[in-house]
Amino acid sequence: MKKFSDAITVVAFFAILLMFAVSTLFFQGKVSFDDISRNSDTAKEACSEYVVQNFPMNSNWHSMFGNLMGFVGRKRFGDTFIAGERLVKVSDHHGDDNTIQNVAYINELAANTESPIYMMLAPTAGGVYSADIPELLGCGSQRERINEAYMQLDKRIISIDAFYPLYSARDEYVYYRTEDLWTSFGAYYAYTESVGQLGFSAVSLDNYDQEYADANFMGSLYDKAMVGSIKPDRINIFRSKYQSPVTKVKMYGTSESKEAESVYFRSALKNSKKTDIFLLGNRYIKTDVFTELKDDPKLLIIKGSYANTIVPFYTAHYSKITMVDPNRLKQADRKLSDVVDPDDYDQILVIFDIDSFSRASYFDTLT
Repeated sequence: MKKFSDAITVVAFFAILLMFAVSTLFFQGKVSFDDISRNSDTAKEACSEYVVQNFPMNSNWHSMFGNLMGFVGRKRFGDTFIAGERLVKVSDHHGDDNTIQNVAYINELAANTESPIYMMLAPTAGGVYSADIPELLGCGSQRERINEAYMQLDKRIISIDAFYPLYSARDEYVYYRTEDLWTSFGAYYAYTESVGQLGFSAVSLDNYDQEYADANFMGSLYDKAMVGSIKPDRINIFRSKYQSPVTKVKMYGTSESKEAESVYFRSALKNSKKTDIFLLGNRYIKTDVFTELKDDPKLLIIKGSYANTIVPFYTAHYSKITMVDPNRLKQADRKLSDVVDPDDYDQILVIFDIDSFSRASYFDTLT
């Protein structure tokens, strides 16, 4: 009997080895380390994410677990919550809230430049769809948190309300269902609100052709939950029906640079982070977008992740748009003054979602 038991154990052992070998040959490598490292804050985080993403049959086991948990009624998977027909990122702790300190850094920037400064703190999907999320997770307080941050701003800084237009359009496709980011539609609503404050009239959507860059996108929130009830997202881009004003795009990293002729990078659709189609996401310290509108003003954007999707709309109004990522500045041990002179710009716009702004610890790079 013992010999039979030992034989079963040996067979099971080699079966598991075979499973891992097959999955290694045919299923691994779906996400490259370079792709992950570009979007990670530290090398340790990149290594950890790479192991998780490429673990043999990771998606198979993960999907099975997610669907099972969804079947028994579970709605929370770490920081991801099933809110109706979408996934949203949530947090039930705010002990690392740096809002007041970060506003102070923005105020200091305003005190040291002659250029007018505007600030737009956007709600995340968790804030807009807070009615579908338990109160204890704190998403319902986003509007109050945004208003409190605005109240701390120096009087020279003009605040822009992105919450109301996004909340009013909540029944439309303004946020991805599987990614913690607004869609091109959401960005457009924020654009129409902000561009008026910046002194321009918004370009109507009738002047754009809509293109489906990807109609089967599953974002990072889905990677955490993998519940089959959530429909795939689509990535929409809007192209001017007339000639695009963009003539050149220059991007600068710590040791590399890149040039292009469009704000859309289709190569990103081959990678896991497909929303990087918009100016390659958060990969670069500084990005310059030049247009043919030579006599129009210049805009400097202090950017978070939400900025990339909205910049294509701003190109209709500026001769040059420069985006600077303070997080990448921090990682490169640089200051804003090392890469741009704020006084060279006619306007400065800070664009962040409220959650990222509150947690950030890199706004000291602006002073």
